[in-house]
Amino acid sequence: MRRQRRETDLGDGWKEYLKYFAFFVVIAVVAFGGINVLKVSLKTKYPVMVVVSQSMVPTLGVGDFIIVGQVRDFDEVVAEPQPDGDILVFLKPWTSNEYIVHRAIDKTPVGGGWSFVTKGDNNAVMDSRPVPESNVMGRVIGSIPLLGYFPMFIKTSRGLITVVGMMAIVFFADTLMPDKREERTGGRFPWLTLIPFIIAPLIILLFSAMPNNRMDLELVALALWYIGCLVAPLAFDDDDMGLMFWLYHFVLIMIPLGCDLVWWMTGITPSTWWDTKGSTVPITFLLQRETPMFAEAFKQFAILILPGCALFLIIPALKRWGVEPLNGLSRRIRGATV
Repeated sequence: MRRQRRETDLGDGWKEYLKYFAFFVVIAVVAFGGINVLKVSLKTKYPVMVVVSQSMVPTLGVGDFIIVGQVRDFDEVVAEPQPDGDILVFLKPWTSNEYIVHRAIDKTPVGGGWSFVTKGDNNAVMDSRPVPESNVMGRVIGSIPLLGYFPMFIKTSRGLITVVGMMAIVFFADTLMPDKREERTGGRFPWLTLIPFIIAPLIILLFSAMPNNRMDLELVALALWYIGCLVAPLAFDDDDMGLMFWLYHFVLIMIPLGCDLVWWMTGITPSTWWDTKGSTVPITFLLQRETPMFAEAFKQFAILILPGCALFLIIPALKRWGVEPLNGLSRRIRGATV
């Protein structure tokens, strides 16, 4: 009987793993398909790119996604000093793979077309060479703050190992952290314990309104995240659900936020993570050869973020192993009858 029950549990466990894996495959397919849809609709080779340098701060922050649309008529490109000129994405003259996102501040007619004088909003001087319209890939039509750090992070071996490692711990939690409790915690889930996690994405939305306070806002979000990593695992009775919720939050919010804090604290931007030059890069899925600068950046990221990860993962493990002080505290938080 016990053997049959164990086999049933193993079968259910593998079904859960396959469900999680299928979910991430669907996300990847949707993301890849979405980029291709944007290619067709916006008529640009790279409709979504990531800002990797600080040359356009605060208009475009490091790690921002930018949406790039086709320039159909170069006569209509506005070339004026900040903040009126259009922001262009272009191939740097005399290079083959160095993409720049800067503002057009002036233009002159050349041979039936236009040549643009460009400048980064955060740069003291204009770019050294004018940009012919044939080098212009598109015009920035929108941006999403911070979230571009994630695809940059997983293009590094350390970043990819970190994400895959966290996913493996969460997916195989039942195997790595067997539940030895005699009974579940009971009570009701206190939704207020999720407030620290909910505030972080709300803070990101404030970046465009308060660009000069970006680091301060991120430090607040980081402090609240640590509080959440301490309280939330005690509030969850279904640890699998709690771990999945935490994983999504870690991947989508805390990795970008942590990388951005590293930039503010050290000055190391993704433009120095690898040898590829330029102020913006397209989204690709190829690992890049890392530089010593990224090794230092990852070290600082680990110091900022990984202790919170350990905190969140250790508490459910101790609960499952029957550590009574934690289970008793969990019952009180959930309002369960002791």
